[in-house]
Amino acid sequence: MARFPELSVAGNAVPASIFSRLREHLARFPGDVIPFQIGDTHLSPPARLEQLVWAELAPSDLYAYGAAAGWQPLVKAIAEDAQTRRKLDVTPAGIQVTSGATHALASTLQALCDPGDELLILTPHWPLIRGIALSINVIPVEVPYFDVADPAGRSTSGPARLEAAITPRTAAIYLASPNNPDGTMLGPAQLAEIADIAERHNLWILSDEVYEHYAYEGPHVSMMSLPAASQRTVTVFSFAKSYALAGLRVGYALTGNPKLCDTMRKMVNHSVYNVPVAMQHAALAALREGAPFVAAARERYRAARDRARARLAAPTSMPSGGAYLWVDFGKWIGNDCMPLLEKIAASGVLLAPGSSFGAACGGFARLCFTGVNEARLDEGIDRINAVLAAWS
Repeated sequence: MARFPELSVAGNAVPASIFSRLREHLARFPGDVIPFQIGDTHLSPPARLEQLVWAELAPSDLYAYGAAAGWQPLVKAIAEDAQTRRKLDVTPAGIQVTSGATHALASTLQALCDPGDELLILTPHWPLIRGIALSINVIPVEVPYFDVADPAGRSTSGPARLEAAITPRTAAIYLASPNNPDGTMLGPAQLAEIADIAERHNLWILSDEVYEHYAYEGPHVSMMSLPAASQRTVTVFSFAKSYALAGLRVGYALTGNPKLCDTMRKMVNHSVYNVPVAMQHAALAALREGAPFVAAARERYRAARDRARARLAAPTSMPSGGAYLWVDFGKWIGNDCMPLLEKIAASGVLLAPGSSFGAACGGFARLCFTGVNEARLDEGIDRINAVLAAWS
């Protein structure tokens, strides 16, 4: 059929940047801008590109096409880490290196879902998962699951809501633990509830565990460690979040289902062909040398969490993991905090609007406490508090 000048349904459906409206107000601020809106770190990574001895690398590692599955030394190291540290039953056949965790999730959804299928998203949720689903004509279905009033996220209605949302078109469940944006970490019993629902209804599970290293209130538990979930789960990790290497765009996915991994590999091969091998060299160095960095960063982030939460005038639950405070502005603005966030942006501070994390989250905003040092963290929160004090 004739198409021009119309664009695709999926292309029109994917949401645009959530910050365009806020940036208009930010542009009026003449001083230092404090970026609380993006999940990044101010810490230097444990392995840097300039520390690699590029002249010693084979030309094929720099200039030739690489393997679709990933550079084999990195794949082998990921397998060893998963088996020893996480106690996961995974082999290189179940590992796929990707251009960041976003690419891993996109390739996984392509492998699992057909147009018209439904993806159940435990909410509040990482915003890009909704857009990824829409980009391939998969229907994202938000399932309110994490109880904001309970710091541990133990919502008795969560599993019931999840089961009630299942229809004949449901193909998969997406969850994040530690969760982005509210920092909820799911324990073994809670993960087992989700795995049981998936097993009874023959559903796949996408488990976003990119903040696994930054668990503050007890150990992180991987969904894939549950026997009932091992064959139906794809678990996604990120060198960006674990080792401060966001710009290199290296992530990976694990699964105990080699057939699924083979299909994901085809999707990766047909999107980026292969992840740049040079970047995988830096990722391997971080994996081998990064344990001291992770331990120090975890304590630094924990202190930043506590510092930010104590200083902020608006209420927030205590995040058990991750990099964010989930700030409740309902007292000031009700269920739509955008006018308040515009005022905050005009003072030189950007927060992520809660509406992008779920339709019912408009009164909240996400504040990243890992992206700036302590002095700028204090300054940004003081600016937020000043706007709240003057709000009427």
